Amino acid sequence: MALNSIESTDENAIKVFNQTMHDDMVWEHKVEENMARALENEEFSVYLQPKYNPMTNRLAGAEALVRWISPTDGFINPGRFIPIFEKTGFVTKLDDYMISHVAKLQAQWLKAGKRIVPVSVNVSRAHFAMPNLAEHIQSLVDQYKVPHHYIEIELTESAFFDDKNTLLQTVKKLQDYGFEVSMDDFGSGYSSLNSLKDLPLDVLKLDAEFFRGENSEGRGEIVVSEAINLAKKLNMRIVAEGVEKKEQVEFLKSQSCDMIQGFYYSKPLPAEEYEKRM
Repeated sequence: MALNSIESTDENAIKVFNQTMHDDMVWEHKVEENMARALENEEFSVYLQPKYNPMTNRLAGAEALVRWISPTDGFINPGRFIPIFEKTGFVTKLDDYMISHVAKLQAQWLKAGKRIVPVSVNVSRAHFAMPNLAEHIQSLVDQYKVPHHYIEIELTESAFFDDKNTLLQTVKKLQDYGFEVSMDDFGSGYSSLNSLKDLPLDVLKLDAEFFRGENSEGRGEIVVSEAINLAKKLNMRIVAEGVEKKEQVEFLKSQSCDMIQGFYYSKPLPAEEYEKRM
């Protein structure tokens, strides 16, 4: 176990076995054994974290987040299973599950006459290697006859490191089909400006780390302000995530940030609680 945990590029590394390694391995095997059954039994719940327009304080969007509620293990934090899903490739099945369930919820709310707003769904880096991904997503959403502009497809900056041409084609196709495409965690990597230059995105989500730590004010505010200005010049909307303080909201409002997502407004909510905010 210790040997296998060493990165292949680190020739001189030393690892000492400990009980945590054993426990992690046991947990990984347990997840792998149960993930297909959990998907079939719909143990994965859609939680929605609202996005608010700071100018009006009205609901302007939401992000769909997955929560695993196991009949044996109870609530399982995404950090304990998403990395395993990514490692095994099962994450693409979870992507499909989330897109379908969000489309189903939107269809129900539309039918009930609710004022619905776009909901963003994360699509994994692995999924963007699929050449017909745009058509695949369209077919999942069309089962529920939901107008495409109510589903936003969210990719992470790390997807940019793979096949750039395939990614670019997929993004353009999704937009041709009426979906909006956003980049999550902008600023968390080192190719941010390159990805902006090459990808015609609709929405940019500022990484939550911009609003944490010692540099969250002063220098951090300068960076955030310039990022918002840049996005607007490129005809993109801006979402600031991880916002927890009133001062941050006031600053972002002064910079004409389009939407704010974070605990200041709301934590992620089960679908029935989110519905009350519509």
